[in-house]
Amino acid sequence: LTAFTPVAGQAIPNNAVLSAYEQREYSPFWIQKDKIDPAIHKLLTILEESYTHGLNPVHYYTQEIKEYLALATPSQKQLAELDVITTIAFSSYAHDLSIGRYEPQLIDPNWQLDAPTNDWSEILFLENTSDMINFLPLLAPRHPNYQVLQKWLVYYQNLNNKEPDIRIKAGVPLTSGDQGERVAQLRARLIQLGDIRFSTRKTNEDVFDEKLKLALIQFQKRHDLTADGQAGAQTIEMLNIPVKVRAQQIAYNLERWRWLPSILESERIWVDLTDYKVHTYLNDRHSTMKAVIGKNERKTPVFKGNMTYMVTNPTWRVPHRIAQETLLPKIHQDPNYLAKHGYQVFSSWTVGAKQLDPSSIDWSKVDHSNLRYRFEQTPDDGNALGAYKFMFPNKNDIYLHDTPAKHLFKEDIRAFSSGCIRLERPEEFAQLLVSSNTKRANELSKAKQSKATNVISLPKELPVYLVYFTVVPNENGMPEFRQDIYQRDALMEEAMGYYPFNPKDSL
Repeated sequence: LTAFTPVAGQAIPNNAVLSAYEQREYSPFWIQKDKIDPAIHKLLTILEESYTHGLNPVHYYTQEIKEYLALATPSQKQLAELDVITTIAFSSYAHDLSIGRYEPQLIDPNWQLDAPTNDWSEILFLENTSDMINFLPLLAPRHPNYQVLQKWLVYYQNLNNKEPDIRIKAGVPLTSGDQGERVAQLRARLIQLGDIRFSTRKTNEDVFDEKLKLALIQFQKRHDLTADGQAGAQTIEMLNIPVKVRAQQIAYNLERWRWLPSILESERIWVDLTDYKVHTYLNDRHSTMKAVIGKNERKTPVFKGNMTYMVTNPTWRVPHRIAQETLLPKIHQDPNYLAKHGYQVFSSWTVGAKQLDPSSIDWSKVDHSNLRYRFEQTPDDGNALGAYKFMFPNKNDIYLHDTPAKHLFKEDIRAFSSGCIRLERPEEFAQLLVSSNTKRANELSKAKQSKATNVISLPKELPVYLVYFTVVPNENGMPEFRQDIYQRDALMEEAMGYYPFNPKDSL
């Protein structure tokens, strides 16, 4: 058998479906004694509403299924084809709802988080079609963020269907006390977007009052804008982004959630790249701190690792690329740069490489193409890693660490590193990791007092997720639209290639 079988004119992957039919000795799923199971109509409704998850009903052969169902007296061959294409549609939707429709690394090579398991296919082996259909919604991610975003997607879809976008005309900034048509447009748009709850109480719609200002501040906060309560050009531009575009952004992020495990570990480290923060869920506590992430040309990748140990007073072995692109130009500008900043030079990257005197090397003859030396920065106050680094071994050589550049945490947009994650309060983070284990806590206390490099194993492995979302629910359950700092939404748009709306709306 080939990997693809033509059904109703479609070439469709059939491995999971073939296994299911083999298990039931090729008896049909949806046809019983030459009669069509009524459950197929319930399934068809679910498939037609797949757009409410940001998926496209076209991918689930809804039109083909309806054409078969419309046949007055289908032949045995047509009934068999209906059964197979319905099972394939069911299987495809189960797969896409559970682990995502798209292969993340084909869209974005920087997304390196392994796809979840294929447990979704077990739904094909349930006892009957009713059980299969009833279990289908449970395949969607169970994290509250997914569920909240999905409700907002439906809200925006319904809004798009019912009424046109309210636009605020261009003009001077609007502020408290202003009056006129543009103020009324601003109020109506904030009602439309959910920042003002519609009230039957009489309001001077064209007057910029305190209620309008507070609603505008809320809107600005959830769109990464300066929350000054004034509708300037940037705020009006954000307000005028069509609801349809916002729905599409939510759809991208629902797909990103499907690329994560359906259920996350209760104890974990969650590096939220677009919010520049690290969240720690440990010992029934949730703590958070600011972080610095990779700059645009050295994006921090998305992946999962397991944190196993930390190092106090670490030596920094400079990655070859950073040595080529950052360190070498500084050496060319100042031959004494290495000595001033505590760098040691070794003859090569091999084990047992000889340490060299940097002043004995003619750096003018060394460029990025022939740089063979290894650089290590010794532990001190100026070390790029600071006093701590936290290790979760991975192919990207990414880790969390301290930094001497504390001033960067005052910035709102904190994409300054070469890919690793710098922590605002690393000492507090270190203590949190060992707080449940007296022995490890004592080791940390002694290591802090020592100037030597020490390795401290964690009491237990902790999963570390580095994640990238451009829409998340805020503390009020409203959608927060973040800056797409790594331009990853454009890659999603290119791959997904559609707006997440009911295809019937465009007919």
